[in-house]
Amino acid sequence: MTAFHGNKESGRAWVGALAAIPRASIRGLDTLIRRVRGVREFVDDKLCLVRIAMVKSGRDVTLSDGTEVTKGEVIGELHLWNEHIPPMLDDGSLFAWALRAYSLLVRSLRVLVRYLANHPEWSNVSAWRGESSFIPRGIGVPELFARLGFDVVREHNPGSLARQFIAFWDNLYWWMLAWTFDQGSLTYKSFPRLERWQIWISSDRLKQKYGSPASHSKTTVA
Repeated sequence: MTAFHGNKESGRAWVGALAAIPRASIRGLDTLIRRVRGVREFVDDKLCLVRIAMVKSGRDVTLSDGTEVTKGEVIGELHLWNEHIPPMLDDGSLFAWALRAYSLLVRSLRVLVRYLANHPEWSNVSAWRGESSFIPRGIGVPELFARLGFDVVREHNPGSLARQFIAFWDNLYWWMLAWTFDQGSLTYKSFPRLERWQIWISSDRLKQKYGSPASHSKTTVA
């Protein structure tokens, strides 16, 4: 039994060592893509769940508070900070994970509002957008982000073959990120049937909801 147990543990060690190679490659690819897309870290805080970028909107959007975004308009983009996402364990703790993630997202948005107040280059950005398939099945995505003040749009399956091809590689990339940064979350995801969500919030609503001085974190922002 001892020898068998030892061989089993040795096998797991080899599997872990081999998996570290592609994970390192995916981390490198993620860093490169973020650099190309101009995604930046605006705070030195291990509890912050978002990075930001300045991009052009690919569509016309009218948000629930009346804010109108035109195609080609410069907007802010929210990106999950993959390394900071709370790990998800395959032990039935989905609800506990959701509470933790919600709390950290609220904290992160409060810190973001403080950052924006001190950086006038963002003053002309009227809205913010984010995309993700990281939210696991079993959590009500529209309800979760509506509670955070966002408008939520589910990305439907693309019609044309070209769009299906792009969607496939997008889903593969998201799946690889989940496998690299939070393998436990794959229990609640199914490739290629990842649910893609787009979330929007106006800058005015963001500031109104997360700009209260009483709610500000003491975190130092750049």
